[in-house]
Amino acid sequence: MMKRLIYITTLWLIAIFSVSCEEVLLEEDISNRTVRLIAPVEGTEFYSTSITFNWELVEDATEYRIQIAKPDFNNTMQIVADNIIDTNSFTTQLNIGEYEWRVQALNSGYETAYTTRSVTVVSNDEFQDNSVALTAPENNLITNNASQNLIWQSVLGATNYDLQIVESSSSTIVYEEQVSNTFLDYTFPEGNFEWRVRATNGSENTLYSARSIVVDITAPNTPTLNLPEDESSSSESEVTFNWSRTPIDGSTEQDSIFIYSDEQLTNLVYEGIETSPYTTSTLGNGTYYWYVESFDEAGNISPQSTVYSFTLN
Repeated sequence: MMKRLIYITTLWLIAIFSVSCEEVLLEEDISNRTVRLIAPVEGTEFYSTSITFNWELVEDATEYRIQIAKPDFNNTMQIVADNIIDTNSFTTQLNIGEYEWRVQALNSGYETAYTTRSVTVVSNDEFQDNSVALTAPENNLITNNASQNLIWQSVLGATNYDLQIVESSSSTIVYEEQVSNTFLDYTFPEGNFEWRVRATNGSENTLYSARSIVVDITAPNTPTLNLPEDESSSSESEVTFNWSRTPIDGSTEQDSIFIYSDEQLTNLVYEGIETSPYTTSTLGNGTYYWYVESFDEAGNISPQSTVYSFTLN
C-alpha cells in the first residue's frame, strides 16, 4: 500500500513539474532584453508633484514592474512605489525631494534587468501642471454593475476635486460635483461614459484626467432555435445548427451552443461559442438535445432557449 501511495505521489509531482516546464518553455526568454525608458529623462527637475513615467514596450513581455525609491536604491529611505502593471505608462504623485525610478519587463517565465533613472521634485509652484492619477475603476471597463466607486490619487496642494460624468456619444455632462475627498460613489445609467477629475487649489486648476466606462445591465434576448427542427431525424452525420436572436445595443453579444446525448442534459457532447449557422463535425447515430444561451461582454446572460431534439440514424 505504501509503495502504491509513493508511486501515485511521484506521478502527481511529475505531472505538475511537466506542466510547469511546458508553461515556461512556451514563453519567450526576454531576460537579455532591455527596457528603454522614454520620460522623464535623467536628472529632470519638476515644479509640480504629478509625474508620468513612460517606457518602450518590450516584445514578448506581458507586464512591467516599476519601482520608485527616495532618494535612490543604494541609500533607500523609502520605497514610494512598487507596482506591476500591463501598460508602459505610470502616473503618481511625488512629494518634494530626490527620487530614483526603475522598470523591468516580465512574462510568466522570465524577467529583464532593471533600467534606472533619477528625477527631482523641486517644488509644487506650477500647480496647473499636475495631473490627477485615476485609480479605479480601470480604463475602458465594460460592466453590468452600475454602482461604481470612483477613486483617484490626491494632488499635493489641492483643496478640492471637480468630477464630471460625460455621455460619450453626445459629450453631454450628465453629472458634476466638487468634492474634497479622493473618491465618489456613483450609480451610472446604461450607456457609454467618460468620467473625469481635475484638482483645484482655489485659484488654479489642473487639466482633467479621464477614463471610459461602458455600463450594460440588460441581458441579451433569448435565442430562437430554427434548425434542425425539434424531433426531426436525418441520416446525415454532419448537422448544421441555425438559430436567431435580436441584438440589443450595448456591449458585444455572443452565443453559446450546448449539445447533449441525453434528455436530462447531463452528458455534454459539445459546448462552444459559435455564430449561426454552425456545422458540427461528425456525430454518431443517436438522439441529441441542444439549446443556445447568449451572453455579453458585460457579463449578462440571456434566458436559455427552448431545448430541441433530433435523431441521427
